[in-house]
Amino acid sequence: MNRISSDDHGWRFVTNHAHVLECVYAEPESRLRDIADHVGITERAVASIVADLEAAGYVTKTRDGRRNTYEVHAALPLRHPNHRHRTVGDLLRFLHGPV
Repeated sequence: MNRISSDDHGWRFVTNHAHVLECVYAEPESRLRDIADHVGITERAVASIVADLEAAGYVTKTRDGRRNTYEVHAALPLRHPNHRHRTVGDLLRFLHGPV
């Protein structure tokens, strides 16, 4: 059986939006730069994703001095019609562990 190296990925099962959401959940005071490094995308891409998540109501950002704190709303349903019976919390439990 052939093994696929971790560097050989033309596509992925989990989107960058999900990875960013998991990072924000795990570290609510994370800097965009740190999330970008963890996910492997640019800081600008992270800012755009966080804005998407905020606009959709999945994340609330609160400014605290020079830092932002994020709150993930785990009870909200996932967006895709085939998965609306699942919540963000279900996804986070899969990605990160118990919410």
